[in-house]
Amino acid sequence: MADMKENNMNDGVPSLDETAAEAVRLSVGPRPGAGPEKPRKDRRRIIIGAAAVAVAVLVAGGVCAHRAYESHQASVARQACQSAVADQAKAVKAYKTLLGSDATVAVLKTDAKSVKDAKTVDTLKRAAAVRLPAMVKCDASKAADLDAAAAKAAKASRTVKTDSKALETAVEAVETSKLDKTVADAEALYKATDGKVQDAKTRDALAKAVKARDAGAIAKAVKAVNESKAAKEKADAEARAKAEQEAAAQAAAAQQAQQTRQRSYPSSGSSSNRSYSSGSTGGQYYSGGSYSGGSSYGGTSSGSSDDDYKINIDDLPVTTNPNCDGQHFCPLG
Repeated sequence: MADMKENNMNDGVPSLDETAAEAVRLSVGPRPGAGPEKPRKDRRRIIIGAAAVAVAVLVAGGVCAHRAYESHQASVARQACQSAVADQAKAVKAYKTLLGSDATVAVLKTDAKSVKDAKTVDTLKRAAAVRLPAMVKCDASKAADLDAAAAKAAKASRTVKTDSKALETAVEAVETSKLDKTVADAEALYKATDGKVQDAKTRDALAKAVKARDAGAIAKAVKAVNESKAAKEKADAEARAKAEQEAAAQAAAAQQAQQTRQRSYPSSGSSSNRSYSSGSTGGQYYSGGSYSGGSSYGGTSSGSSDDDYKINIDDLPVTTNPNCDGQHFCPLG
């Protein structure tokens, strides 16, 4: 305070304390023994001028302080906004990286028929087709506007992070559903090929892969089982064809043998044109349904014509000649 008073006196301008003291002195009058006073009018001018200067200084200081405060607040708000925008950019980059990864690209090509639950494919497509929010800019000059921009960037960042999580979950769901379908198909193949493979070890390997839920091992085992199944089917078909050929050959041989026997031993009906005649041994033969020879049969005499005596071959007695084996056209006796 002493320094201020000294500085004010050096500048020729009374301090506020001096102004207040002067006002009090004027109100009570001059002190006894004091020298002559300056005119009252000059003193009032001095007081008014000092007061005006003081007010101006206070106003200027307040304005400067307010502006400094606003500038500080804007600076803090801008830093917060820039930080929020940086988080948003990071979240967007993470989403795009996940979307463009080899795993996601491969899963996006999955057909609905190759998964156990087709809904997982639809969910994945929706998660991969979201529209990312626009990037926020921190180009405002006021703290309030910068705070609003920071809030917008923070909200966008949360949205993108949620989208990334949904995409990641959808990818995993499709992969799991695809494996479930692979395992189910492998189990069905295992059951359907019981006793139908050439090498049973292929089915054992398939069962082991299914239990482990190893997609690569299952694919390899399925291929081996199918090949073994095809090999058995081919072998069975060849065996059936061979058996059919053998059966056909046997049937043809039997038919040929039967035809040979029929040619060698004519039936009884073909003997109706044969005749009996007397031979050198005196035996009698049958000829053309008539009976001829040197002796008579059935009350007829020899020398009768064939037209007069017709004999049915079925009426003739069966020969007892052991060399003829019971044939009617053999010599009687």
